Amino acid sequence: MTDRIDAASRLYGAGRLTEAIDACRAVLAVEPGRFDALNLLGAALFSAGQDGAAREALREAVRADPGNAAALTNFSIVLQHCQEWPAAARALRALAAVQPESAPLYSRLGTVFQEIGDLDGAVRFLVRAARLDPRPSVQWYNLGLIRMLAGDFTAAARDLRRAIAIAPEGGLASVQLGETLLRLGRLDEAAGNFRRALRLDPTISEAVNGLARCVRYRAATAYAAGSGLGSGPGTPKGLVVRGALESATGYGYFCQRFIRTLRQRAVPLQAIGITGPESWQEEDLDPPVSAKALVNFLIPLAVERVPGLATVTFSMFEGTRIPPAWRRQCEHSDLVIVPTESSRMAWAAQGYPEDRLRVCPLGVDPEDSDGGAPAPTMVDSRGRLVSSYRHRFVNVSDFIPRKNIDGLLRVWLRSTARTDDAVLILKLGKGTNPAFGAELGALVRQTEEAVGKRMADAAPVVLINQLLSDADMTGLLRAATHYWSMSHGEGWDLPLSKAGALGLSLIAPRHSSYLDYLDDRVARLIPAAVRPARLPYSAQHYAPFHGLDWWDPDEDAAAGILTAIIRGDDIGPPSPRDHLVQGFTWARAAERLLAILDDAGLR
Repeated sequence: MTDRIDAASRLYGAGRLTEAIDACRAVLAVEPGRFDALNLLGAALFSAGQDGAAREALREAVRADPGNAAALTNFSIVLQHCQEWPAAARALRALAAVQPESAPLYSRLGTVFQEIGDLDGAVRFLVRAARLDPRPSVQWYNLGLIRMLAGDFTAAARDLRRAIAIAPEGGLASVQLGETLLRLGRLDEAAGNFRRALRLDPTISEAVNGLARCVRYRAATAYAAGSGLGSGPGTPKGLVVRGALESATGYGYFCQRFIRTLRQRAVPLQAIGITGPESWQEEDLDPPVSAKALVNFLIPLAVERVPGLATVTFSMFEGTRIPPAWRRQCEHSDLVIVPTESSRMAWAAQGYPEDRLRVCPLGVDPEDSDGGAPAPTMVDSRGRLVSSYRHRFVNVSDFIPRKNIDGLLRVWLRSTARTDDAVLILKLGKGTNPAFGAELGALVRQTEEAVGKRMADAAPVVLINQLLSDADMTGLLRAATHYWSMSHGEGWDLPLSKAGALGLSLIAPRHSSYLDYLDDRVARLIPAAVRPARLPYSAQHYAPFHGLDWWDPDEDAAAGILTAIIRGDDIGPPSPRDHLVQGFTWARAAERLLAILDDAGLR
């Protein structure tokens, strides 16, 4: 039998994979569970692109010989390739017991733990890899990157310097060191590293952008030090703001709304973009102004410190507790401003000092510039006009697990029939993910299997997967009668709040930000319970929420709400428009922001 294994191995080495697979299976037919045949079969199947079969063969090989390094290595490679991160971590840890001095093994463990979302665990493994073999520059570069993500900027800078010392010809490490130093407020050192990177490779755009930010920050620092014109007594109290000046993201939207509203109040502003070179298009906000604070409308990782200016972070979180990395990244913020009590509690739950937390609700009024944007003409897959349906539900979401699209579709399948006078308009993503179709298709198939019903047997769903302008988004919302969310947690939910301001009936979970601006008088609220943040149809944690909790909306209750609406048994609460438009305007949000800064002496 050993001769037949040797023959199969030669076939595998020659690239004759089909013959090698057949030879291994012939051996296993005679001698089931034979380790060397299973291990070789798994390797051949993986090389042939049969990932699932390879995984099962190698799983059996590891069971047959749990301490075999070759089988554990092959098994972990297949699991990593299949992105089965927790299983890959278990296989690699078992391999580490056999090969405790292998630096590449611990580097792989660091990579896997990063994918899982356990950044602190990734740091521990990468530190061990670097100690076992400190010679490769890449060991220190990877360690520096992960420490930066984990919020340990000082240690990250030290590791990146070591990477540069080992391989001074590489420009990327200098760029990352510059980015890290900006987070520590060390402008001159950061600029020096960006210039060094450009000398090595003039095409590195990140270095160009980093230098542009350094120039803008230096100008702001000069004004803060009183060296600029107009910095004397009586000068209007200005602000430096940084955020997405053009982006269509949620952070970009509320940053831009704050800038417009503050300028309507004649507040002097210097606006700095995320990358640096970009400018505010509606007027010239590049020149520095007399200011005491830099307000960052950004996630904590992106916040950079400017000497002479207080650091204010305006951010939000969608779970019950922020990640430990966010806590560390906010250490140097003089104030953290959040839009809801839910986000304030999330920071406090991770131990962030409550005396440095403030709440400033956002605005929810519809765009004045929409000019009565018309609803688009849409037709469902059956050829019927969407506008002809009596009940038109809409949901606008990024296609990410936190938005609970699987839960939304499960409830839709359970609550509706093909003959119902109802349609779901589902706006997912911005059309930038090439794998969107395959990923959504897989999720739909899993959902149909879980419910035991096909989408074709439910009321129709109209899918939109493209970037929409503000006016087009308003038109899309106007095409609906109800806005429906099944989200696991929200920092605010701009589309839902805007839909309510436009007069749509609202259906939302009773959790997170929704409780700050909705109640039973103006919305149908779905009960929700705190649960671990897991991927759809999986026990695996959603990486950005590793070790954290979010909320699971009650799908039975949600199904009952939809059924009652469609059957005509529930007319629901009155329109939320007046409640939202009168209670949550951008003018009021700007007033609150300025009051917070004034009270803290930061204007």
